[in-house]
Amino acid sequence: MSKPTLVDIAKQAGVSSSTVSLVLSQKGKISKEVQEKVKAAAEDLGYFKGAPIYSSKFNSIAVLFHFDHKLAHTWNILRQVTLKLQEHLARHNYLTILIPISYDMSDNEIYKQVIDSHAVAVFSMHFGREKLFASLEEASIPVVIIINSQFQMQFHTVCADNFQGSYEAASHLLNLGHRNIVYAEFDIYQLPATLSDRFLGFYKAINEHGVVLPPERKLHLDINDNDDIQRKLRAVFAERDKPTAIFFVDDYLAAHSIPVLREMGLSYPEDVSIIASGGVLDYNEPYVPRMTTMTTSPELLGKFSAEMMINRLEKKPEESYVLKIKQQLIDRGSCRDIS
Repeated sequence: MSKPTLVDIAKQAGVSSSTVSLVLSQKGKISKEVQEKVKAAAEDLGYFKGAPIYSSKFNSIAVLFHFDHKLAHTWNILRQVTLKLQEHLARHNYLTILIPISYDMSDNEIYKQVIDSHAVAVFSMHFGREKLFASLEEASIPVVIIINSQFQMQFHTVCADNFQGSYEAASHLLNLGHRNIVYAEFDIYQLPATLSDRFLGFYKAINEHGVVLPPERKLHLDINDNDDIQRKLRAVFAERDKPTAIFFVDDYLAAHSIPVLREMGLSYPEDVSIIASGGVLDYNEPYVPRMTTMTTSPELLGKFSAEMMINRLEKKPEESYVLKIKQQLIDRGSCRDIS
C-alpha cells in the first residue's frame, strides 16, 4: 500500500492540504483542535509509519516547467522568473521544486507527479491545462498560472499586459512618423489569448491615428518555413508604396525574419524599422539581433507570483484572480524617426 499523501489526510480531516502541511511541519498558527484532527487522520492512515514527508521547517511549492522544443526560446525568461520565485518564497520558508512536464503528457500523469512531490501548491509557468488545474484546486492544492492569460477568469494568474504592450509598441512607431506598417504574426504555441491581445492592442493604436491596415499587410508567417517568410515579405515589399516599418508580434519571429530581410537587401533601421511586442530572447547573447521590444520584467513576474501564492496559502485569498504587469519599451535602436 502506497504512503498516504497530504490530499488523503486533508480529505479525512476535512481541511485543506496546505493546513495539513502546516500542522505536520509544526508551522503557522493552527488551532489545537485542527492540529489534533489532522494528526489523528494522519495516524489513522498510517502516515507516521516511517519518516514523515515534512520533517523540515520548509514546505515545498512545485513549479510546472515545460520542456517542449517549440517553446525552447522562452526558457530564458522562465528561468529568470523561477529564480525570483525561489528567492521570494525562501523568505517565507518555502522550498521550490521543479517538475518537468510536456504538453504531450496527460492530466493524470502531471497530477500524479504533483501529488507524489507532496507539494502544497503549484505554479504553472506558461503551461495551461484547465481540467488539471481544476483537479488540483479541488484537492486543496492552490494553483497560480504565470505568463499565460488564457485561464485568467478561472484561476489565479500573473501575466504581461499584452494588449497595452502592443498598443504602446505601435504608438512608438506612429509617433516616429510611420504609417505604412506591416503586422507580422505566427501561431504562438499554446497561447492563443496572447496572439489576440497583441493584435487588438496594435489595432487600437493605429485606429486612433487613422491608419488603415490593408489585409495584405497583415502577414501570418510560418516560423518553421523560411521560404514562407521570404515569399510573404518579398510580396509586401514589392508594392509601390513600400512599408517603412514592421511590427512583429514576438521578437522570436523577428529574429527569424531579419536574415530574410537582409537577403532582400534591406537593413534596419535604415530601410525598415522593426519593433516586437514580446521580449523573450536573451539580448546578452551576441548572436541575438538587436531590436526594440516591449519587455515584461522577470523580476516583477516572480515577485508578484510569489506574493499571490503566499497570500493564498497563509492569508485570506484575494478576490482578484489576475494581475497584469505593464511591459516596458526597451529601445535598442531598430526604429528610425521619419517624421
